[in-house]
Amino acid sequence: MNKAFIVSGCCFGDEGKGTLSDYLAHKYNLKENIRYNGGSHASHTVIVDGILHKFSQLGSIFLNENTRTYLSANTIVNPFNLVTEAQNLATKTGMKVEDILARIYIDKNASVVTPYHSLINKVRELSDESKRTGSVGTGVSEVNKVKKITGIEIKMKDFLNNDARYKLLELFMYTRKFVLKNKDKIDEDKYYKYIDVQELEKLIAMRNKYYIISCYQNIMKSNLLNIVNGIEEFHQDNNMLFEGSQAVLIDHEYGFKPNTTSLDTTNHYGVKLANELKMDVIKYGAISSLASRHGMGPLPTYDDYLEERIFDSNQTPSYYQGVPTYGWFDAVLIRYSLKVSENDYLFMSALDRLSKLDYLKVCNEYLYKGIIDEEFKEIFSYEEDKGNIIIHDINKPSDNLKKYIVNCVPIYITLPSFKEDIGGITEFKSLPIECQHYVALIEKLINKKITLVGVGPERGQKIERKPLI
Repeated sequence: MNKAFIVSGCCFGDEGKGTLSDYLAHKYNLKENIRYNGGSHASHTVIVDGILHKFSQLGSIFLNENTRTYLSANTIVNPFNLVTEAQNLATKTGMKVEDILARIYIDKNASVVTPYHSLINKVRELSDESKRTGSVGTGVSEVNKVKKITGIEIKMKDFLNNDARYKLLELFMYTRKFVLKNKDKIDEDKYYKYIDVQELEKLIAMRNKYYIISCYQNIMKSNLLNIVNGIEEFHQDNNMLFEGSQAVLIDHEYGFKPNTTSLDTTNHYGVKLANELKMDVIKYGAISSLASRHGMGPLPTYDDYLEERIFDSNQTPSYYQGVPTYGWFDAVLIRYSLKVSENDYLFMSALDRLSKLDYLKVCNEYLYKGIIDEEFKEIFSYEEDKGNIIIHDINKPSDNLKKYIVNCVPIYITLPSFKEDIGGITEFKSLPIECQHYVALIEKLINKKITLVGVGPERGQKIERKPLI
């Protein structure tokens, strides 16, 4: 029976899903990469032999030879950005653009994000500060919102007939109406700073209502994109790497609303596809040595101390997404995540970030300072200790999770840190004892074995603690 290696994020994103996917593909000679959720806003950083690429729609195993990527019906595709990404990778590797795109297969039922969605997204975020969600401005989350409001949804198969033309005209009219209604609500300074006004005016001008249609017609006439009927048309009876996007704690159902995506960010659809192919499912969750969040919303263990000492060149601030923020490892959130999206094994990235900190902390409980109502009693496992309410676990999702979490104060276990540079260490037993104790404590708190740890961003900076399969 062929194996399906299913990779997903357990936190708020940025846990190393890309480098984990690359590592597994290299180790097990995996040639087929399924992007089973997410969209064109993904940015999975992989470094191999000095080549750094932030994979968006191409599978993160692409730097391995002869690999192929399938964008599932559960993904949201941007055809223009797909070609641009192929061009960028071609410049870095010497591969030909057409050869890269020939290795990409797009499910005919994958939804399409357009420049109209992106424009709506930006205007929505800027026009009402009180309702900002922290969307990145690419329009991916807007696809489902627009579908819910208007019924307009464009799929890849619509470009194989005339349906796309009519749907794009409908979307143009809705976008024009939405922008004209809301753009005057945007602060003037922000309007000119965060919106390409020339592009906005071009997109909503009546004289240009066929402009985007012609752009799609041109890309489809190029025959650069492979649209297929389903995963069976892609799969060649091999082991496969299923790569997830974003992470559980920003999932549309299980995350902390309103600061969530409109997409499914669990590993559930990947498991569904693998089961349909009758594959042996192996689920790998990615966590990070510290909590981090690039976007708006709660990060319970946020600490100024870490904010001053942690820097990630791959995470840049932006108005739409906000600034990267850092906190201590949060076992409460990870236990909740693992209930929602179960995993067989865990990969802990970025252990090297702990180096040279003065101390280490791990949150295992919260001190709750809010109101206890009936919903609170259903959502949380808690106890009262000398008048204090101590939360142990999150039992179930709720639209009001954020309301309760913002009234929580982390309760920490403090550990000694280490000063050594661990980037070149290749065996777990050779890591500083403080580092080993840190990993062991987290395993105990989340009741899940961490089988692979990362001591740096490159493929060779991974340490296996036990055989991965």
